[in-house]
Amino acid sequence: MAILRASPQMPSKSRKVSLIYFVIVTLLLVGLVPLVLTGWLLSEKSGRELSSAENRYQIQLVQEKARQIEMFGHRFTSVVSSLSTALELSRDPAMISSPRTEAKLSSILRENPDLVALNVIPANAEPLSAFRAESISGQDVAAISTEALESMSKAKVVVGEPHQVGAAGQSVMPFSSVVNIDGVRVATIVAIASLQPVSQ
Repeated sequence: MAILRASPQMPSKSRKVSLIYFVIVTLLLVGLVPLVLTGWLLSEKSGRELSSAENRYQIQLVQEKARQIEMFGHRFTSVVSSLSTALELSRDPAMISSPRTEAKLSSILRENPDLVALNVIPANAEPLSAFRAESISGQDVAAISTEALESMSKAKVVVGEPHQVGAAGQSVMPFSSVVNIDGVRVATIVAIASLQPVSQ
């Protein structure tokens, strides 16, 4: 009598394959999803920090440039104001047209490389002028000074509008101040400064 034994069933190949896929997908999800989320969050945070740092840098840069422009204006306002005060303290209208004043203009021009011209215009005499011929012509100095005279007000110092001078079209700005002796205007001082340091 033959005894039949049931042979054990072998697991199907498709079951093995599907189990491997399940394990691989699970490992990928467990490994990649946190990595992607972490990278995305860090990227977003870094972007915000970079944007904030750039904004702070831009603000600092603007503040620095504003201070430089303010210092530029203050420097040349001081030049004309100091010269005006010195002539007023002399209480002598003749001092305005003296060789000593002319020498002082040349000295101030040498001490201030961004100053291209300095013009003293007496009320009843010929102007005294010192200027850098390589940067500005005598005609430009006279034209800008005439415009400054026309725009003078009761203010001690007046800052004019920028002008283009020379073949290169250099930008300059006039600073004007009046000289009063005994309440009478006896002269006007016009300093013309190059705007190149500001434009740079």
